[in-house]
Amino acid sequence: MEKDLTGDRKFTVNVSSPGQCKRVLAIEIPEEELERERETIVQELRRELRVPGFRKGKVPVEYVRKNYADVIRGDAVRNLLPVIYDQAVRREGLRPLGDPGFENLENEPGAGLKAEIHVEVRPDVVATGYDSLRIDATRRPVGKEQVEETVERLRERFVAYEPVDRHVGATDLVTVDYAPYDGSGKIDESARQKSYPIEMESTHLLEQFRTGLMGMKAGQDRDIEVRYAEDFPDKEVAGSERSFHVRVVEVKEKLVPEPDDAFAKRVDEKFESIEALREQVRTDLETEEEKRYTHEIQEKAVDRLIEGNSFDVPEIMINNYLTSVIEEDRRRRPEVEDEAVREKEVRELFHDAAVRSIRKFFILEAIQNQERIELTEEDIAARIKKLSEATGRPPEEIEKYLEQPDHRRSFENELLDEKVMGFLRERMKVHAG
Repeated sequence: MEKDLTGDRKFTVNVSSPGQCKRVLAIEIPEEELERERETIVQELRRELRVPGFRKGKVPVEYVRKNYADVIRGDAVRNLLPVIYDQAVRREGLRPLGDPGFENLENEPGAGLKAEIHVEVRPDVVATGYDSLRIDATRRPVGKEQVEETVERLRERFVAYEPVDRHVGATDLVTVDYAPYDGSGKIDESARQKSYPIEMESTHLLEQFRTGLMGMKAGQDRDIEVRYAEDFPDKEVAGSERSFHVRVVEVKEKLVPEPDDAFAKRVDEKFESIEALREQVRTDLETEEEKRYTHEIQEKAVDRLIEGNSFDVPEIMINNYLTSVIEEDRRRRPEVEDEAVREKEVRELFHDAAVRSIRKFFILEAIQNQERIELTEEDIAARIKKLSEATGRPPEEIEKYLEQPDHRRSFENELLDEKVMGFLRERMKVHAG
């Protein structure tokens, strides 16, 4: 619809919608409005210019118009477009995402200015189908086998090593001195590694090294031949063969504690017996399984809602999501040879996740608004209490943390999402396999 806007600036605007999240504002600014802005610029230049033969502020207007015509014309357009854009989006009730794009400018002398302003906006989402969700989910029982596997992992955390006077075994910790042979067949002392620890069970140990060390004793020397795979991470040695001179310095036997009452007390003094430890392990595994099961239900519910509610996702939101992933990737990893290639890989890898996350956000927000789901003071107080109990921090400290607007916003958004998911969980039908 075309409108005449009669605020501080005169112009007409026609808004079209080439997509759910795209708006194009066709702007026409009359010549008189451009001339008004040009005159303002002329007076500003006149006050600031320093021209030989004229005092500052006394440069003739005609001199300014003649000698700075291009500057005046360009500045008038640059000054007017952002102002008119702001006024137009307010009058049209638009909520743009990100910066606008100015395209197809027409600025013929005496004919005013025409331009297209391209913006992205939030999609208008009306969620449907959330009151009849049917979900298939798998609940995994916690049995004796899972409990014993966890106890075994706990035993591994309390492993000790004791020196032994015997040949190297498959589970030992071996300390070695080693050095590679150079191209002339001599030991390269500059590359020697001393007192290097090797876990014989390690999955990172080259198999030729593992085989070569087996059966050796402290004080023994041996040459070990190694052939590196073509895809070995170190490109300098990938696909090559090298020889190493190895001396075993010490052999230590791996001692795993017995699963008895004494071990249970080593894990935590509160356990009077190994059975008490096993019972706690079972309880913890069941709690984790309940969390996993709940997460599976929620994610499948989100997938169903996404399938049943189709709408466009703003590109700028996808780009912002991917930019944050790329920045996090840079923080967590060392520098790579080609950052541009790495960025492209990350964008491709996480694009679908970005779209899904944004769709989830809009759908849950729509359900929240449609069902008038709001946070109460009781909700907030209950969550603060729960956080206090889980972290050991006093409630006052958490409340102080939440005084920061960003922290508060994130806290409330997460809590609100959980409340919406709780609303859905109460109404959906779940078939537990």
